[in-house]
Amino acid sequence: MSTPVYITSAAAWIPPAESAKEAVADGRYVAEDFTTNNILCLPVASDEISVPDMAVIAGRRALDRAVDVVGGQVDLIVHASLYHQGRDWGWTSAPYIQRALAITDATSVNVEQCSNGGMVALDMAVAMLEAGRGASAMVTTADRFAAPTLNRWRGAYGIVGGDGATAMVLSTQSGFARVVAVDSLTDASLEPLWRGSEPFTSAYGEVAHDLRAPKKSYLEEVGKESVLRRCEDALVTLVRSVLKKTGHQIDDFAKILMPNMGHGLMAVQFLKPLGITSERTLMDWGRYTGHMGAGDLIAGVARLVEKKQLSQGDHVLLVSAGGGYSLTAAVLEIESVPEWPEATTDFALPADVTE
Repeated sequence: MSTPVYITSAAAWIPPAESAKEAVADGRYVAEDFTTNNILCLPVASDEISVPDMAVIAGRRALDRAVDVVGGQVDLIVHASLYHQGRDWGWTSAPYIQRALAITDATSVNVEQCSNGGMVALDMAVAMLEAGRGASAMVTTADRFAAPTLNRWRGAYGIVGGDGATAMVLSTQSGFARVVAVDSLTDASLEPLWRGSEPFTSAYGEVAHDLRAPKKSYLEEVGKESVLRRCEDALVTLVRSVLKKTGHQIDDFAKILMPNMGHGLMAVQFLKPLGITSERTLMDWGRYTGHMGAGDLIAGVARLVEKKQLSQGDHVLLVSAGGGYSLTAAVLEIESVPEWPEATTDFALPADVTE
């Protein structure tokens, strides 16, 4: 990278969690999925807070942590999400977040790249800062998997949705981590895996979203092995590209962050292709959060710093994937471990769950 880009801060907002065992007991969650996924609970936001306001809280926390560098102002806001942001159409949430944070003279844009949205937003922000189109940026995410149009416990194969918001401030001046490299890749041959075979619709509608149906129809058409092979090939190709840019090997990383999916799916989609074990990841913490839409990896970065799971000189690999089939990977080098008094990634657990 010609112009160095640093991560100056990261933060999250995560509501209290509901028990997965209770969801199984009252029929909302399938017992077999509970065993395979190994997700113990899910954070669930109340209707009293809107999704973009969740992002505002996380954004303010990240800005407060970065105030010595950016002074409460950024040049770019990129907001990423997977699910409904409060309006069906004709409105975007990024300018709302910008206004609520009282950020002036900035550009704000929305990214909709499903689970990979937060990392695509990071890629975009880094590229704009490298190009000299500003000295600072903020990436935010927020998702709430609310009924009745989505069942967070049964929405997708191997994935259950936890609510939450995240934010990360980037700067060309300084930060606790340097973004050594970032790259993205899309294998569009897998696009039908998220679309399915149903005809296109012509308008928004209040219908329940069955996230399993498209995958089921495409798997029946091409076979499971074909999908797994292409997913693995795309992942390995992208990671090799990023590692080649940095001169690193997979064993060089202190931590490797991935989306917080069910453990069975993560083993097949990430651990096996990369040849790593869960101990090098945050999968253990992901048992409490579930999949926070576009924000898993930003939350993971905040978690590592808040819990002092990193040291100066460590390298961290971020690997994300989402609909399309879109993938992004980034390499971070830890330059310092800041003292943040508040752990924004802590949240209330249900009575039957302990860390």
